[in-house]
Amino acid sequence: MRCPRWQQLLLLIMLSIIIAAPVYAEEMTSQEDVPQDVKIDREASPAERSAVAAEIKQASNAIKPEDTAGILFSGTFTLKKAVLKALADNPSIEAARRGATSAEETRKAARGAFGPALSTEYTASYSDKSVFNNHNIYQWSLTVSQPIFTGFNILATYNSAALTAQSQELALGLSELNLIFLVQQNFINLLAARENVESAKDSVERLASQLKVAQAFYDVGLKPRIDVLRAEAQLSEAEDTLISAQNTVVIQEARLNTLLNLPVNAHIQYEGELAYFPFEQPLEVSLDTAAHYRPDILIARKATEISQEQVTLAASDFYPQIFANVEYVKNGDGFDVNGFDSNNNTTALSNTSVGATLEWSLFSWGTTYFATTSAKQNVLSVKATEANTWQEAAFEVKSRYLNIITAAKRIKVAEKTVAAAEEAYRMAVARYQAQVGTNTDVLDAQSDLSSAEASLITARGDYMISVASLYNATGRKVPGLTTSNIINETGHGLQSDIASDIKEDVAAERKDDTSALDQPLDTDTDRQLENTLEKEADQ
Repeated sequence: MRCPRWQQLLLLIMLSIIIAAPVYAEEMTSQEDVPQDVKIDREASPAERSAVAAEIKQASNAIKPEDTAGILFSGTFTLKKAVLKALADNPSIEAARRGATSAEETRKAARGAFGPALSTEYTASYSDKSVFNNHNIYQWSLTVSQPIFTGFNILATYNSAALTAQSQELALGLSELNLIFLVQQNFINLLAARENVESAKDSVERLASQLKVAQAFYDVGLKPRIDVLRAEAQLSEAEDTLISAQNTVVIQEARLNTLLNLPVNAHIQYEGELAYFPFEQPLEVSLDTAAHYRPDILIARKATEISQEQVTLAASDFYPQIFANVEYVKNGDGFDVNGFDSNNNTTALSNTSVGATLEWSLFSWGTTYFATTSAKQNVLSVKATEANTWQEAAFEVKSRYLNIITAAKRIKVAEKTVAAAEEAYRMAVARYQAQVGTNTDVLDAQSDLSSAEASLITARGDYMISVASLYNATGRKVPGLTTSNIINETGHGLQSDIASDIKEDVAAERKDDTSALDQPLDTDTDRQLENTLEKEADQ
């Protein structure tokens, strides 16, 4: 038996509601979904919401996989290339990406609660009382339920999910930021280790040369045996230092390989050098940059907004829950639910109902009240955590900024020290060869020179790491660690005078050597010593 025309029309209306509901829900949230930011301000205009959402999107500043898609990763890596490789392939970034994607899918799931829910039910039962001479009863129902008002429960749930999705996107940015700094730090440590190897090789070469001179003097009876022994001892210590420095290089290369998701034993060429470059961003600009870009600060703000949504969610039970319902039910004595057969006649039993449901929990022994009070206290707690996050961030920015200034000054001092140590060593060698100095003077001068070179290498490495750490503290992602893209809003920098002082001092200290190394040897003993040294050199 066919359904009446009005029932068919009602079914068509129900299907239209089902099809149109997702579109309606999408339009209802589209103003705030830029780029998924729903809970900005309930009284804010659409233009204000879009502006704030755009700022949040810019602040997250996450480097996407497509940003590194066109980069060919060969066996040679600069600092920038190494950072981009790590961002593309490091498993920790992939884990953070998946977490952000999961949160976005959760937001979409929460959005679905705005639309109607369609459900169907089929039952089969046996009754001892017959219906139209039948004991078997089958029933099929189709129900559409549309929430009308839920005490802001659905809205608060969606807003909370949207904010959580944004927070996870910021967490991805934080993971990228920390990975960038980790790669930069280890890359710079590798460059410093290589320079330490070169410095150690120079020390070994100088001490080996001094050992030959001391041995030559001893062979002709001009110097005691202790000079040779001390030179040998110093040479052994220098060789030990060289071995340790070479091991550090291998360790740093292995560490970079793991950060770049490469085989730990892969032979990768990392190219670069320790260099001084002026950092001209004032402290005030750095603090302002951190406030706008630092992911953990933005995450703390999102946490505060989420906690406020939890208050709304907890208070939703104070309000009634209203739903609109449309239900179509058919009954029958067979699996096809096509009515009941009675005396060879079929009697159709079906009905369609349209109505509304109101549910209101009037009293629950303070459950809703205390849950709301707890949520409000949690808001205060999260706000305090947000304030503490900013204080800690501000301290990090200032301390790392001061580290840059300190490292720049240390470079200046170390440059002077190296120049003085080089001159002292040349003079000590010349005096020893002229027999007016001692072996101790040469060894001490060599030790001072090695120490000065190590201090300069450390200062340069610390300067570059300090710059990288400040970028990390301000939330800026600068893979190549260059200052070309930093806008100096004040028009001048704090360290330009330091840079010019270093250049002037280095130029002043680099003078031509006029020491006694080039003086001719004119005594008989000196000529004998010269011949001995020439033979040793030939060997």
